[in-house]
Amino acid sequence: MFRGENTYRQLLLTMVAMLLCPGLQAQSTRVRGRVTDAADGTPMQFVSVVFPGTTTGITTDEEGVYTLETRDTVSRVQASMVGYAPQTKPLVPHSFNHVDFTLESVEFGIGNVVITPGENPAHPILKRVIRRKALNNPDEYERYNCATYTKMELDLTNIKPRFRSKRLQRNFGFVFEYVDTSALTGQAYLPAMISETKADYYHSKRNPSLSREIIRANRVSGVEDSFAIAQFTGQMHGNVNFYDNFIDIFNVRFASPLADGGLFYYDYFLVDSMQVDGRKTYKIRFHPKRFSTPVLDGEVNIDSASYALQSASARMPKGVNVNWIKHLRLENENRIVRDSTWFRSRDRVSAEFSISTADSSKLTSFIGTREVAYTDVRIGEPIPDEVIRMDNNVVIRDEEEVNRKDEAFWEQARPYRLSEKEKGIYAMVDSVQNVPLYRNIYTLINTVIVGYWNTKYIGIGPYYKLASFNRLEGFRMQPGFRTTSAVSRRIRLSGYAAYGTRDGMFKGGGSVELAFNRRLTRKLTVSGRHDVMQLGAGQNALTESNILSSLLSRGDSRLSMVNRGEADYEHEWSHGISNFAGARIQKIYGNKYVPLVRPDGRIVNSVSDASVHVGMRISKNESIYRMPFDKQYMGSVYPIVTLGFSAGLPGVMSDGYEYYRLEGGIHYKPELPPLGYSNITLQGGKIFGRVPYPLLKIHEGNGTYFYDPYAFSCMNFYEFASDAWVALFFEHHFNGVLLGRIPLVKKLKWREVLVCKGVWGTLSEENDGSLPGTQAPLLFPRGMSSVSDPYVEVGFGVENIFRLLRVDCIWRVTHRDPKPGQDIQNFAVNLSMNLKF
Repeated sequence: MFRGENTYRQLLLTMVAMLLCPGLQAQSTRVRGRVTDAADGTPMQFVSVVFPGTTTGITTDEEGVYTLETRDTVSRVQASMVGYAPQTKPLVPHSFNHVDFTLESVEFGIGNVVITPGENPAHPILKRVIRRKALNNPDEYERYNCATYTKMELDLTNIKPRFRSKRLQRNFGFVFEYVDTSALTGQAYLPAMISETKADYYHSKRNPSLSREIIRANRVSGVEDSFAIAQFTGQMHGNVNFYDNFIDIFNVRFASPLADGGLFYYDYFLVDSMQVDGRKTYKIRFHPKRFSTPVLDGEVNIDSASYALQSASARMPKGVNVNWIKHLRLENENRIVRDSTWFRSRDRVSAEFSISTADSSKLTSFIGTREVAYTDVRIGEPIPDEVIRMDNNVVIRDEEEVNRKDEAFWEQARPYRLSEKEKGIYAMVDSVQNVPLYRNIYTLINTVIVGYWNTKYIGIGPYYKLASFNRLEGFRMQPGFRTTSAVSRRIRLSGYAAYGTRDGMFKGGGSVELAFNRRLTRKLTVSGRHDVMQLGAGQNALTESNILSSLLSRGDSRLSMVNRGEADYEHEWSHGISNFAGARIQKIYGNKYVPLVRPDGRIVNSVSDASVHVGMRISKNESIYRMPFDKQYMGSVYPIVTLGFSAGLPGVMSDGYEYYRLEGGIHYKPELPPLGYSNITLQGGKIFGRVPYPLLKIHEGNGTYFYDPYAFSCMNFYEFASDAWVALFFEHHFNGVLLGRIPLVKKLKWREVLVCKGVWGTLSEENDGSLPGTQAPLLFPRGMSSVSDPYVEVGFGVENIFRLLRVDCIWRVTHRDPKPGQDIQNFAVNLSMNLKF
């Protein structure tokens, strides 16, 4: 669900808790089972299974399996189907029940029946549903607001007797009294994290168009930083709308059974008509036709008078190209709130996450559940000006006030009451974090993911930089540290020292970060370093001194020693609009791999630079994961724009340069279901003034076999430079649409990627160090030139190999003939790792 170091940290804490310690559904009545034919034992689909006396029911799937759950007090469950004798069996209320049915056929006399070909009776109903979406879909209403109560749970499932070892019993014995059984999987589970969120939700279709959630109160157990988690526990990040053409969940876009083109994805069956709250309701079952696009399987109940969705239940069938999810169920209930106006009553998403998606109960896995209840619905009321003026779609009222744990408040906020056992789960989950064994396991796994071994006050690392090697330094050792939030949530210190055996030089660096505000970033960072750097590396490249960059190097690393001091300040004016300002002084030293030579042949020891810079980043409705010192941008459906301007200050350093540099970029990720999605980045800039080549735009080469989406895979470092340029980075991810149609290959669940990258740039004569008799400050290194003839490379990739790896094959389309003394590669194979659902 999240990316980035700090995102993984919180996700990790939750997962470790699940390894050691279900949730609030424990006191509901849950039943799961299978219906078979008494004559031959075959599974029966389309059988109606209900709690008698209630409107809670479902039909069995193609395997004859059903699951039901309710908080109402029920004591029986009934299965029925035309042509078979109905059966009713008793239940134990407020617990899990496994109930199988074996139905016997009955004979009854009917007259002659003439069957004539005609339209599927479900299709006219669905066509009317689609035509009336604007009248029945809450997202199409002009305005409304409501109160929401959102409950999230994370549970550990597939508990085995061996799990209760003596050591675990000694440390965690108190948690096992909370073991229960899931209706989703039929397996035992234990609670890990629980959150409750009370919020107000506002929607306006136009003038202005907004969907805004104000979180009034939040309660989280099982994590340390509840504010960070609270940003993602409301309704906004769990909205499932069956009226949409595609249902986006876990960054997977499932075709909706009520999509305008639903007949392309599903077969529909009208299986029943019934009375729900005194209204005639059609029950329509749907099955997927193909799996090249993520699809669902389940049923919808349609009101016969308004053709509105009364309720829906859908699950992810086997064979869908989705990672890490073994079971997924989506449920939706709607009700009439004003005359004939329909609105959401309850949404529920349940998913089982597992390393293996096969039907194996031998692996411990995790269940996540999100349920949203809607109350106090007001349709047509004006949106308050205070809400309109807010700059974020998810607003947390007050960091201290919102984290309410007093039980009296939540008793009033919940749409139902909890039992004493359910209330005790909160204390139990929090208690797990105080067990030494839990803390040790958490620290170990956190180190692997985040990179730092955290003691209470100091984090040691990152471990992947402790040892590396390159041809300039030889074998390099680099211990480092940074302070933790236990020292201060406002100030963070970090530093490192390094030594190379070949150059025999000590290096190091450090920084001080001052965080003035967390809700809107106001942060000052002062840093300094005396270390080697790779100029012209991509923004997503493996960092220098990384053991992976050493192991995956293809030999094209030309590092430069740099002395650099920087001060940077970020001021976020509103959510998604930030300004940056800073100053930098640096000396870039030459070496035999990156020489600094004047046109007259004299060797220069270093290039000095002093500059100031300002910048801006603009995004709309972007999700941002905020931590005390860091934040992770989660992306937006709108384009994201960056602008920057810097100026060289020649008077600060004796041999500095005067120049002005303007650059900008735009990133856009359009979703194109069912054909996947694209990542499009356009960058450009202009440098005014006469500068040496280290201060030009050195275009991003790739010196490793690791794929960098913002670097050119077949371009060498120091191959091209510009003082005016425009670059395009394009990828399209088909998500298995093509490979999913090939027999045998589709079982591998590979996904195809198309890649195209290009850059065009020019150099003024005063900056082109490759010209004969040049007047540039420095001669270009061997092989470097202008890219006035556009550079283009294209390729294709296959991702989701073993659900983790990606392999790209990239071809250089232009500049294929090497210049004298130049080695180029016209074809490259890159590897990368991606964690995707």
